[in-house]
Amino acid sequence: MTDSLTTGSASSASPGVTRGKWRDAVARHELIAFFALAFVFSWYPWIIALARGRTSGPNPLGPLVAALVVAGLASGWPGVRDLLGRIVRGRFGVQWYAVIFGLPIAMCAAAMAIMAAFGKGVELPSATAWRELPDRFLFIFLFIGLGEEPGWRGFALPRLQKEHTPLVASLILAPIWALWHLPLMGNEFPAPVIPAFLISLLGGTLIQTWLFNRTKGSVFAQMLFHATVNTIGAGLVFPLFKGSTFEAFWYVYALLWLAAGIATIFLSALSRSRD
Repeated sequence: MTDSLTTGSASSASPGVTRGKWRDAVARHELIAFFALAFVFSWYPWIIALARGRTSGPNPLGPLVAALVVAGLASGWPGVRDLLGRIVRGRFGVQWYAVIFGLPIAMCAAAMAIMAAFGKGVELPSATAWRELPDRFLFIFLFIGLGEEPGWRGFALPRLQKEHTPLVASLILAPIWALWHLPLMGNEFPAPVIPAFLISLLGGTLIQTWLFNRTKGSVFAQMLFHATVNTIGAGLVFPLFKGSTFEAFWYVYALLWLAAGIATIFLSALSRSRD
């Protein structure tokens, strides 16, 4: 009877022990688990579409879901609460709101000015395009910004910066984020502009790391920034250019973002020297 009870207790405890070991493994390898799940949860529409002979983009909500799952498994409710808290963290100074909304506009304006200087000017956006901006911004903010930024910046970046400098953390995160966009290559991003997109993504990653650290780790700031970049660029300015002029604009635009990203490295170094 004793052996039977003992065996029964061990058997009933086994699933709990197994779950505990599994959660411990996730906790030890949070970043690997997050990146793997972010790709799985994001790429499944693309993989299904390819199997059917069609194409599709990634699910932008994948990184958010992956971050919540891994945070919950590794740290329980405190980990989830920390991530959710970053999403609504909006008290970080009005000057950073100016950067969030002003920098994407400045990048597009500067790129258009450079194109115009070389005789490639275009007409300003139509009244219809301007009227559509608020709806476009809200959609991108709630779908793409909320889907991506809690994962890349809210979950991955703080953990990368525990072991690495902000620059190294950015250089690790940028290629992973770039690879995540693979389903968009060749359709949303035509082949001739893919290198320019990757350049702009590197510059954007450097800027977003700098912005994240200056806004007290706010994911809300990242969501606003991401939504502004996409709304002003893809939603308003990019459609103004066609053919080879469109390609040239992309490279001018990308190099400006890279230059701005490099500038944040020097700004960070200057800030540390003052401290």
